[in-house]
Amino acid sequence: MSWYWWVLITLVAFGLGMASIRYFQRTHPPDRRVGERRRSDRRGGAHALPPGVVDRRRGDRRSGIERRKGKPLWQLTTVVVSVAFLSIIGVVAYAESQVASIFAESYPELINSGWADCETPITWSMDTSRISAADARIAQAQLTKDFAKWGSVSGLDFRNVGEVPVVYDDTNYVVTSNVHPSERHVYIAFLRDAESTLLDKRTVGFASPTKVWKDSKQITEGSIVMSIEYVKKASAEERSAVYLHELGHVLGLGHGTSEENVMYYLVDENNTLSPGDIEGIRALIKACKTAQ
Repeated sequence: MSWYWWVLITLVAFGLGMASIRYFQRTHPPDRRVGERRRSDRRGGAHALPPGVVDRRRGDRRSGIERRKGKPLWQLTTVVVSVAFLSIIGVVAYAESQVASIFAESYPELINSGWADCETPITWSMDTSRISAADARIAQAQLTKDFAKWGSVSGLDFRNVGEVPVVYDDTNYVVTSNVHPSERHVYIAFLRDAESTLLDKRTVGFASPTKVWKDSKQITEGSIVMSIEYVKKASAEERSAVYLHELGHVLGLGHGTSEENVMYYLVDENNTLSPGDIEGIRALIKACKTAQ
């Protein structure tokens, strides 16, 4: 759900709360001020109270300002319910906005850019020239599963097209290639830590969209770089967690705010997409457009 829906829901909730207060104010008017004596108060003579009996109503005839120091219970209840409802809306909005656009802090004009849900699949390839054949098979099998996880919750279709050689640029941290398997493609490369100024013991992978149509905010190309040193020593769960995380970046997602998010900035062994991850990717999916 986009941010403007949260604002609209919050405004509607506030409006309902205020309307309920106005309604009860009209249907439950305050006590009359001093001087507005009711007929039942006009006692005298035979209707006078017996000695020693206190007229409680006379004793309650305070000024309007004094009387309003204590709010009726229904008003207090209405305010409390309204505030509670707004709080619930705020919590729901927060839960649904745990994962934002990758462009939120870098390119405001591209915020909420995402891939289009077209009949033709998004293709992806690997450059495994720096790793062994056995490690390449393991990576391909795991990445296929992790692409499928994102596809199952987003509706996007992914297809592996095999080996494609790439060139890494350490000035902009992306991989490109002269081979273009399709108009919508994700390039994946495995580099040694010494080959990138970004890779180290703490940063074991990085990714981003590399081509975006500004008019429709459609991502058409992405780039993923993985540390060879990390994937060789990591467990299957750890590899899956980092693959899912970097795939999320390629799909347009930024970092998550909750530890349950696969997109949380600290990656461990979590390879299960959270409701925040799912809501985030679904908010980015675009209608298919085949020409710019």
